[in-house]
Amino acid sequence: MGKNREEQARLEGMAQALRIAKEKGIEGLEAEIQMRNITDLPCGVPRKAMDECIRNIKNNVVDTFTVLVAYTLHHKFGYGKTRLARFVEEFNFQAECLADDYCT
Repeated sequence: MGKNREEQARLEGMAQALRIAKEKGIEGLEAEIQMRNITDLPCGVPRKAMDECIRNIKNNVVDTFTVLVAYTLHHKFGYGKTRLARFVEEFNFQAECLADDYCT
């Protein structure tokens, strides 16, 4: 009698959890579970692909927000090219600090 897909997925998940626990300990497994719950990504998605996806999403959010704020500052508050360039430079620096976990 063959295993159904749900049972096979459970066994694969248990094997992955065991591998993570052996490599990174219980704390590493807890961190992995927390990240999977936050991102809602299945266990089949490798951590490297998940990190790349999250990084791309962060970059897209920052880019979209920067454009929206720059547009508003220019059209509603009269910011010119020089002031907008200074704003964008400082905003990008702050965003990089947040993305690299240098501040909370």
